Amino acid sequence: MSADWLAPVRSARSWAAPGGTLGYDTWGAHGRPVLLLHAPLFDRTMWWPVAADLRTEATMIAVDLPGHGASPGRDHYHPEAVVEDLAHLVHGLGATRAPVVVGHGGSAGLAALFAVRFAAHALVTVDACAGPGGGTPVDGDHVRRYLATMPADALPPSYRGLVTAKPDPALLAGYLGCGAAGPPGSAGPDAGRLPPAVRRLDVHSQGTPGETAAVPGSRTVVYGVPGRFAHLADVPRFGSDVRSVL
Repeated sequence: MSADWLAPVRSARSWAAPGGTLGYDTWGAHGRPVLLLHAPLFDRTMWWPVAADLRTEATMIAVDLPGHGASPGRDHYHPEAVVEDLAHLVHGLGATRAPVVVGHGGSAGLAALFAVRFAAHALVTVDACAGPGGGTPVDGDHVRRYLATMPADALPPSYRGLVTAKPDPALLAGYLGCGAAGPPGSAGPDAGRLPPAVRRLDVHSQGTPGETAAVPGSRTVVYGVPGRFAHLADVPRFGSDVRSVL
């Protein structure tokens, strides 16, 4: 699936949120909104195939987190401030139904925090991780180790260009707190605090259900594919899984 094929159904826009401008894409204009959050250092293009697949059944929203892609950088990236801006975006688009919030990698914590603080229908995490930590300043070595855990070479060739990272140590440092906000099943402050009515789905590329930190009441699926981009390694399966929580 190429960007040229997606162009007729994708609308690129920007939103003046309280904390700064957010760049985002939308597909479709009906059904429940699905908010797609990329992992730190990547951008919203990683969601294009998934959004195109689901566009007839939901309003798909792929946003560049602050400091990424078309969203300008900020003085800070406090998780609470970021999710507040995301909530303003969803509300500003006129959504009348609570969204499904999808977070990849280190942004799974942001997705969980959104679902705790604002109305959400479901939370989906994809290859959730907290990112490099350790309490030391983030430098180029931290970035290289982080990106080494997310290789794109196992993806279909047409998708590899959608996961180009921005190797920025300062930006990664700014988002370390977002991983600490969750994800569900972690020791983060929002673990286990999701409202009982929120549906939960944890998607992993590798491992077994016994090795994943499933939250009671959630569903955990393992695709058995290499890498940490389960949503791109098997787009049809991921689309089916998201449909199950719409």
